[in-house]
Amino acid sequence: MYSLLLIEDDEQLAEVTSAYLELEGFLVVKAHNVKVSWNHITNRSFDLIILDLGLPDEDGLVLLRKLKASGTTTPIIVSSGRASDEDRIAGLELGANDYLVKPYTIKELLLRIKLLVGMHKPSKRETKQLKLGNYLLDFANKIVIDEATNEVNLTLHEQSILFLLAENSPRIYSREEIIDAVSISEGPNSVRAVDTTICRLRKKLESNAKKPAHIKTVNGLGYRVLLTASV
Repeated sequence: MYSLLLIEDDEQLAEVTSAYLELEGFLVVKAHNVKVSWNHITNRSFDLIILDLGLPDEDGLVLLRKLKASGTTTPIIVSSGRASDEDRIAGLELGANDYLVKPYTIKELLLRIKLLVGMHKPSKRETKQLKLGNYLLDFANKIVIDEATNEVNLTLHEQSILFLLAENSPRIYSREEIIDAVSISEGPNSVRAVDTTICRLRKKLESNAKKPAHIKTVNGLGYRVLLTASV
């Protein structure tokens, strides 16, 4: 599953866009300003970033410049109401891979995302197969394989949470961060949904679900995954 960071301060547009992209099979993390965006970027990896320029705390071009200065190779689509040639050239010269002028159709955005994600070279971790106990985690295909080379049946939430934690191992994720990252609906039952999903993963992947060796709880902080080795 490809993960996207959608940086957009228009809440309604962000909700509509993320809902459509999630139906197309993408994992979408939303951010409404530069500060929140940078926090996401420094704590996990994304396959593509959609960047609005008119953000409330800083201009999106500031974030674009910062991203490129950090050496990122993540594709970036600028999404902006600034339609002049000068604005488009500025965005592209700063390192954006594409520049979409609002308003545009979500289908056009989807097409451009697919083109860029298809061109994007996977990270080293994404091309690896790593061990979690007796199971093999295939990062390229986001699947888990048992010792008999059979694919383990995982729900969408189980897959999303497992690979979120595994891709960023050994980082600890709070329940709230997991809810945000895997787009679990917010509400009184959302934290419970995370705990239930972790419990199911342990039953499927740990030799002793009551004393897990790999899918760990860090008291007062959240969860993390400890991987074994590369293959």
